[in-house]
Amino acid sequence: IMLPRLHKLAEANPVIGDVRGRGAMIAIELTEPGTLRPAPAAAAQVAKACHAAGLVVLTCGTFGNVLRFLPPLVIGEQLLEEGLGILEDAFGTL
Repeated sequence: IMLPRLHKLAEANPVIGDVRGRGAMIAIELTEPGTLRPAPAAAAQVAKACHAAGLVVLTCGTFGNVLRFLPPLVIGEQLLEEGLGILEDAFGTL
C-alpha cells in the first residue's frame, strides 16, 4: 500500500529524490530538486506539519533529510491510508 502511494507522491514533488525500503521499513529522501544535495530543511518542515496533524514521522540520515516510516505490521488499512493522507498534505506546506 505504501510504496505505490509514496512513488506517486514523489512524481508530484520534485523535492523527493528517492523512495526506498525493505519490508515495512520505508524511507523517502528529500533533496534539492534536480540535484543530489540533501534538503534537511524540507524534511524538517514536512515532519513538523505531520506532527501538527497527529502523525509521528522520524527524520534520519547523515544530513537529516530522510523521512523514515515503520508502521506496525498489524496496522489497519484505513489507519495507514489516513497517515499517508496526512503525509501528502504535509508536502503541500513546502
